[in-house]
Amino acid sequence: MKELLGLVGMTKEEKADEGFETDLDATRQEVAQTVEKTLFQESPVEITVEPRVEARREPRVATRVAEPQPPKQEPTAELETRPEPQPARSGFFGIGRSVTPPPSPVAEPKPEPFASPVDEDEDAVRAPFIRPNATVIAAGASFFGDLRAEGDVEVLGKLKGNLEATGNVRISGKVLGDVKGAAVVLAGCAVQGNITSTSSVSLDASAMVVGDVLATDIESDGKIKGNLQIARAATFFPGSVLAGNVTACTIAMNQGARIQGSMRIAEDPETNALFGDGLEI
Repeated sequence: MKELLGLVGMTKEEKADEGFETDLDATRQEVAQTVEKTLFQESPVEITVEPRVEARREPRVATRVAEPQPPKQEPTAELETRPEPQPARSGFFGIGRSVTPPPSPVAEPKPEPFASPVDEDEDAVRAPFIRPNATVIAAGASFFGDLRAEGDVEVLGKLKGNLEATGNVRISGKVLGDVKGAAVVLAGCAVQGNITSTSSVSLDASAMVVGDVLATDIESDGKIKGNLQIARAATFFPGSVLAGNVTACTIAMNQGARIQGSMRIAEDPETNALFGDGLEI
């Protein structure tokens, strides 16, 4: 700095001059200001501010992720496994030929409680069987006169006259006359005349008879106007109506059955035989 100002080598005498010092001070101040401007003045820096571009945000859609479901297990039929029979050895200390034990018996299924046994021949026992070669009066047909037939007879139409058959008789139409047969079945019919059976007589709820009935057994759920002479048992169901007297060894009446007449229990020789001729002393 001093070399630049040219102040090196000056003597005190030269400095003594008052005017010179004043100029020197002014020069120093100018030089100092110039140096400060040269050293400390910062060059202008251009700062470029770029505009901020905001990214466009798309609307966020909330999606629900389905929870994974466990796979469905299909039911599998469990097979009953039976242990295989092990061959048993016979002889002394198991020495000898092998003998296979017989298979274990399979348990039969138990019948369900309160289940009534099914009888395949139940219908054949309760209702007489009409064979294919039976004499038939078809529905819509009318027959006038007495009819005597070998075998079974089935009346679906109308008969005006007496009917006599060596087999079973089934009537579903109308008969005006007496009927004789082995077993007589009356289903939805009307009969005006006496009925004689060497076996049994049965009436359903829609059957009606006007006349006397002579049979071994009778089961009635219909209407009868006449006297009944039964050798063994007479059974009356809730819908039965009897206007007449009944004589039988056994009389059974269900609640609801109506009888207008007298009931008489006939003597049964088998029952009397149980007591013998009397007590002998």
